Amino acid sequence: MEQFRKRLTNELIISFIIIIALIAGILFFKGNISSYAMNIMNARTELSKISSGLLELSRLQAQYNEAAGYFDVLSNIVPSYYNLINLNKDLQSIASSNNLSYSFSFAGENPKTADGFGSINFNLAVSSANLNDLLSFLNSLQKFKYLTAVDGVSFNSSQGTNIITMSVKGRVFYK
Repeated sequence: MEQFRKRLTNELIISFIIIIALIAGILFFKGNISSYAMNIMNARTELSKISSGLLELSRLQAQYNEAAGYFDVLSNIVPSYYNLINLNKDLQSIASSNNLSYSFSFAGENPKTADGFGSINFNLAVSSANLNDLLSFLNSLQKFKYLTAVDGVSFNSSQGTNIITMSVKGRVFYK
């Protein structure tokens, strides 16, 4: 019987130690579970932010790649300031291809700004006996190789002759 009590006491002590260890474990993890859950929620929030940031970066990269093709076109139609040195000759070439007499003058410059283009203002006069040649020149000017704005056009005819003079005020933009 003595042996039975000893064995029962040992088993009760072991059971009691196991129960205390389980209770201590439950209390320990119960206190830390909320902090673990909070860490997991914060990690999910961060992951969501990073994921949306990567998605936005991907969209911006796609837009940049799409626009990159237009930079070459833009650099071709908007020349640098120094590439406009032959502007007079280029316009004279268009006038001579339409059989027009031609005069040209610079009318000032609008310097480029930090977020825009600069422009060189010009006045030109072309003359012909044929109105269609003048209109053809005006159409060619609108399709000029550089970005050009026509600000004003006026027609004048000389009395006694059938010569029509077209005066054009315009701007050529540069970067």
